[in-house]
Amino acid sequence: MLTRHFLLCCIIVCGTPVFSQSTIYEFDYYFDIGKTREKYNAFMVRNADGTGFMRVNFIDEETNKPVIVDLQMQEHYLNDDTEGKQTDENILVFEGYDPQVVVGPADLKYDPDIFWFQKNPSTGIYEPGSVISTGDDGKDIEGEFTHRLLNEKDLTKQLVSKYFTEQDDFYENFFEEAATRPVLPQQKQIRMFLLLVANTEDISIGTTCVVDKDATYKTFSQLAEFMQIQFVPKVIFGKDFTKVNVDNAINGINPNPGDIVIFYYSGHGFANVKDVRTFPYLDLRDKAYQNYGGEYTLNMEDIYSRIKAKGARLNLILSDCCNADPSQSNTISTDVATTRSSSIGWNMENCKALFLSNSPTSILMTAASKGELSAGNSTGGIFTFNFRESLEKSVGHFANNVSWPVLLNNAEQQTVAKAQRTWCDKERKIVCKQKPTYKLEQQ
Repeated sequence: MLTRHFLLCCIIVCGTPVFSQSTIYEFDYYFDIGKTREKYNAFMVRNADGTGFMRVNFIDEETNKPVIVDLQMQEHYLNDDTEGKQTDENILVFEGYDPQVVVGPADLKYDPDIFWFQKNPSTGIYEPGSVISTGDDGKDIEGEFTHRLLNEKDLTKQLVSKYFTEQDDFYENFFEEAATRPVLPQQKQIRMFLLLVANTEDISIGTTCVVDKDATYKTFSQLAEFMQIQFVPKVIFGKDFTKVNVDNAINGINPNPGDIVIFYYSGHGFANVKDVRTFPYLDLRDKAYQNYGGEYTLNMEDIYSRIKAKGARLNLILSDCCNADPSQSNTISTDVATTRSSSIGWNMENCKALFLSNSPTSILMTAASKGELSAGNSTGGIFTFNFRESLEKSVGHFANNVSWPVLLNNAEQQTVAKAQRTWCDKERKIVCKQKPTYKLEQQ
């Protein structure tokens, strides 16, 4: 059997998605080795944060029986982990790891796969280009293949069964959705309060705040619609961005015990080195002559305490801002690489596990640890992007054992990973350092 290293050359577009989605491709390909033709089918899932997995289906040469192998994937630019070589940001590499035999001999040896995505600035479109396998002699062999981008309507039982067994969580989640317990009439009375505060008129970060504001609003409004619960939004931005308006909006939230309250802030923030608090102060000045801090700031821990005291069943308090010395400011990082999106819906049971659980839950999370800056780019804040992506993965059909601890940990890890792969100062070759911090209380 060949040592398989697949190089899938695609065209990359660095757009500004307001709503991140997964990319799902099916590949049918083969390699001619002498008089032997080796055929493979692959089902690839790539998330907007660069994580993903692949299922490969082929016939084992020794047993002549079908084999399904599952691989996780990780992402990096070409050569960014190779000492002495210049990183090529035009090529995005996905490496398979931790191969697990789902169907077939348990002792089957399968080498992880490598995917290359090549940036083509002239088209701005992602299209697969080629498949390469390294033979036993170390030489690359180019295969022949076809591909198609999959949407939800394409995921029939016939197709999915090529890559998943009926016992796989995805198979059960996807095809047993019709058997999901319906939303009860009393659940339709649940309200999701969203208080969204964004400093959209700031000269340095206003554009990023607009992206965060719009994307966050869209995500939670669609979640409320999908779960058939009431949506009560309050958005403070532009000329309305003042500390008085934020205070009044917090005071105006009056949830019932079964309701959901979400607070989200995108703007400037800072830390007080003389303060033992680890969460940031929000810079809520709306005029240039106003003094820094004092009466024009609120601390995230105080906001958390005020909202939690209102007694809602789920409180989600988020901020994407710096958590460092006031003299420092948010950094503009390089854009994330994006791929074409597949239209795949959400799973109701996963949504219920997070938002309609009977266990009271309160979460306080911010983009950066004390002493760190918060980075952003054309897709918004790095933290907001990865939190939103972690949330959308959690409510999707591919997720299982959904919980807030898993979601928050994933958002933290992906933010750290993205920061480590991002130039916050490319000229001086300084990568971003950013680790979100959070507090989770569950009963």
